[in-house]
Amino acid sequence: MMRVLIGGGSGFIGSALADHLRSRGDSVTIISRSPGANRITWTELQRGPLPPFDAVVNLAGQHILDPRRRWTEQYKEEVIRSRVDTTKALVDVLNRSRTPPSVFVSTAGKCFYGTSGAGPDPTYPELTEESEPMGIDFPAELVAQWEAAAEGVDSSRIRHVRVRIGVVLGAVERKSLIGKLWRVGRARGFLPIIRLPFCLGLGAKLGHGRQPFPWIHIKDMVGILVAVIDDTSASGRYNAVAPGIVNNAEFTEAFAKRLRRPVVWAVPAWLIKGLVGVERASILLEGQNVKPRRTLEQGYKFEYASIDAALDDLVQISF
Repeated sequence: MMRVLIGGGSGFIGSALADHLRSRGDSVTIISRSPGANRITWTELQRGPLPPFDAVVNLAGQHILDPRRRWTEQYKEEVIRSRVDTTKALVDVLNRSRTPPSVFVSTAGKCFYGTSGAGPDPTYPELTEESEPMGIDFPAELVAQWEAAAEGVDSSRIRHVRVRIGVVLGAVERKSLIGKLWRVGRARGFLPIIRLPFCLGLGAKLGHGRQPFPWIHIKDMVGILVAVIDDTSASGRYNAVAPGIVNNAEFTEAFAKRLRRPVVWAVPAWLIKGLVGVERASILLEGQNVKPRRTLEQGYKFEYASIDAALDDLVQISF
């Protein structure tokens, strides 16, 4: 039995990871803003000392594409603090611990690689764990700060694994009477942001639709985290993205097909920038052609390597 501490353990990825670890007999504690059973608050964490843990995984961070929040300077600062400040606090506690964990898994986003600008004829070079950013926009700057905060961990005492995460896809269901009529479902991860317009027949590609869409099934996301925890030879950076990358238009068609809805239009770039803000728009409009080279070399075998296999598993429609 392993003792695992998860920052952001009540979130989408964190809760799925906690469930998996508990199912195999591990003991899981989550870092939370509110106290409770098998929880440590961030305030308690900073006061210390840290109880003994075998592994620590940090997934804490506010969703940058939360559709309920307008992109303001205040929200921008919240997003930064929720990632950078919490990571620094956790690293400081780990470094001060007399009995540090064997492994610290820090996470960040695929936006590290930046964007090269859309332009009239965009190109998307292959990006692996060793690639440098193509260009710096706000999401890339945010990830750089996030990763820099994690680099402060004492790697002479703690094995440090860094995981860059793509767009995580979770299950979407349609079971209720209303769901049957309107094709509205329940989902966690990226799909809640886009499912409603798709269910109402308003699904659309974003901009020109040729931008890469680096995605990963939630089961493979958890699988990679568990693999790097268990494999004592794992260290350094790993991309948590499926090898079968598609572009935005291909993903849009595949998702709409499984919801049995048409795709009849494209959302212009100017409208997306107006809705989510210019700084966030690059996440949706430009994309990165990210490959999981080191993840595959480490021996991880994807359960869902293609978008068709992933969506066949994730999209369930009951009539």
